[in-house]
Amino acid sequence: MTNKTMINGLLCNPLTPTGNEQPPFGEHKDGSWIVDQEINEVLETGLNLSQVFRDKPENYDAMIRASALTSAEREAVVCGERRINWRNFDAMITRVAHTFIEAGLAPGDRAVVLLDNRLEFLVAMLACIRAGGIAIPLGTRLGPADIDHILSDSRPILAISASEWSSKFPKTSSIKKLFLIDSDEGLSGMLESVKTLGQAPIPAIDGSDTAVIIYTSGTTGKPKGACLTHSNLVHTCLHYVYALAIDRPIKSVLAIPGTHIAGFGPLISVTLASAGTIVLMPKFSPNDLLELIETENVTYTVLVPAMYQLLVMKSAAENYDLSSWIYAIYGGSVMSPATIERFGELIPGLRMVNAYGATETTAVCTMMPPQLTEQNSSSVGLSLHCDEIKIVDQDGVELDYGEAGEIWVRGPNVSPGYWNNPAANKDAYHQGFWKTGDIGTIDADGFVYVHDRLKDMINRGGFKVFSAEVENQLLSHHAIEDCAVVGVPDPILGEKAFALISTQDETLNHEDIRDYLLRRIADYKVPDYWGISSAAIPRNANGKVQKADVRSMAMKAVERARK
Repeated sequence: MTNKTMINGLLCNPLTPTGNEQPPFGEHKDGSWIVDQEINEVLETGLNLSQVFRDKPENYDAMIRASALTSAEREAVVCGERRINWRNFDAMITRVAHTFIEAGLAPGDRAVVLLDNRLEFLVAMLACIRAGGIAIPLGTRLGPADIDHILSDSRPILAISASEWSSKFPKTSSIKKLFLIDSDEGLSGMLESVKTLGQAPIPAIDGSDTAVIIYTSGTTGKPKGACLTHSNLVHTCLHYVYALAIDRPIKSVLAIPGTHIAGFGPLISVTLASAGTIVLMPKFSPNDLLELIETENVTYTVLVPAMYQLLVMKSAAENYDLSSWIYAIYGGSVMSPATIERFGELIPGLRMVNAYGATETTAVCTMMPPQLTEQNSSSVGLSLHCDEIKIVDQDGVELDYGEAGEIWVRGPNVSPGYWNNPAANKDAYHQGFWKTGDIGTIDADGFVYVHDRLKDMINRGGFKVFSAEVENQLLSHHAIEDCAVVGVPDPILGEKAFALISTQDETLNHEDIRDYLLRRIADYKVPDYWGISSAAIPRNANGKVQKADVRSMAMKAVERARK
């Protein structure tokens, strides 16, 4: 990688380049991403971390300040009619940070932010972090029970929200002050001024301090709060910058919830790290997103595969000028090869990148080299430069190439643990490795494959059936838009498989699909029961398939089939 400028440990050109030159590709060798030591030497650490970058911002807020320093007049945020440059954006963050400190926020105190994708959400999150506090984003679709649990678990002293969601906060809690952004005592007035009020000093921040707590979806019980440190977030930004060879400020559109790790990490944080611009989109709509990409010259997106599929299946994408678009990041599930092919036709220069991770890995631990995405569509890519990934059996013994087991990850972007939950930490961590709960393999070339969740693996008469493998093959069918595969109890085999199919082809039937699969996978992996319709596959706000809902549908289908 050449012709790059260092900005506080980040590779980024502070001047917007002219012309239509394409950015370079990141470098990888021997099954792993690599970084030239002339750019950023990687240091061995021993203990629980494999290695860390030497040249990096000392904390997350220092990274934000560096972007403001080098790019004062460039736009930082576009929120509807509001267009805020970096100078004013940074001043807003400082002003609100002082306000939080004066309201009682001390280093290590928690503040919850319950807002949708808007300027005030960004400012509130970053101001809390600048003030030395711990920001906790809450999705606006969370119910009272989840919010009650999170507040009881984290005991925040401040809350930032809007009137439409204020009723979600219980009358009795640890919260000392509730800021409503649309009230007289809210944040909107503070955002309009670039002056800093108050004399309270901004505290020093260490890279090991927790910056954010993001509560997991709670699919296996009550949500757990993954603590993400300043160093965790900085390393995720560095990993993205180096793996994607980002050498200029990017312009992104936030169309997924900023409260989710994929929204706050790979999109918000990486954009800010590049001294770029975030275009805020409160609610996803295929045509609205395409229009924003065209009118704002967006270069970078992070979406779930279902959203990308909607862009090419539910809109007239060919009617938009999408030539500015360079990076299309996705994760959470596989992308249909037909969707990748369609994007290749629409935008020949678009780089579709599969990134695998979780909240506990600050969103990422592997990425697929963009130029290899199409050829390796079922892999989640290569291990990132500072990350160590291994596959282990049920006793924690590392397995050989190609052998399936649980994926364990260790690195500087891996959360040090869950907030206030020693039992969960004991179960989830071993010698610095986080146990993902995913079943996967690594091939001899270093490509990582995720086959299933441990709890979702189907045991059909002693044969292991990975739902992700079956779903991958189903999505390769030209008429199938989306799908989900789950296990259902069977009195003889123990479990059988049910496939829920979303298609617009009214002629498609299970016999056709069965014949299609039999030519591609073992017969015992082919589903026994089917649900085929034009209805969407149930997914949550983050795009994750709601397998519990699919299982409920499967049980009803099985009951009908057995009558």
